[in-house]
Parts: sequence; C-alpha cells; structure tokens
Amino acid sequence: MIRVIMNGCNGKMGQCITNICKDDPEITIVAGVDVYQGIENDYPVFASIGECDVEADVIIDFSNASAVEGLLDYCVEKQVPVVLCTTGLSEEQLAKVEEASKK
Repeated sequence: MIRVIMNGCNGKMGQCITNICKDDPEITIVAGVDVYQGIENDYPVFASIGECDVEADVIIDFSNASAVEGLLDYCVEKQVPVVLCTTGLSEEQLAKVEEASKK
C-alpha cells in the first residue's frame, strides 16, 4: 500500500486525484494539505505542509507555485519523494527543484 500526502488537495486536480485514489486498492491518501479548508475529505487536511505530522511514502503536489519552496524543504528534510505537478515555477524555483532532486 502506497501512502500519499495530497498537497493542494482541495483544488480541482487535488480532488480529481483524491477520487482516483479511492478506486485504487494500492494507494491511500493519508493526509492532505491546503489553505482552503471548505471541503470534507476522508483524510486529515493541514493548512501547511509544515503542520503535517502524518508519515507517507510520497507526496503528490497540485498546489501553487508559492508553496513549492516550503514543500521542497519538507521533502528534503523528511526524505520523501514528491511528484511535482505545480506549474508556473520561476527559474529560481526550477533550480531549487533540480537541487532537491539530487537529495
């Protein structure tokens, strides 16, 4: 069973991935992260990745470019791989992604 943290869980793509995972017996979303708290999910939702205290095997990110740096810091610190799907990253952010991928 793959344990996933869904970063950006309450956005359109986050909810799409949440619904796909419900039908996959090999994947379970154990936590979500989103500043918007107005949607009920089957997992706990934290306002920031730094608040998340749930262990996972991977993070799927469909959030916002402004949240990527904190996410990368978290992933490097916790040694958790991330599937980074957020768009609109600056050249500096892309360089940080490249550096984080080496760790």
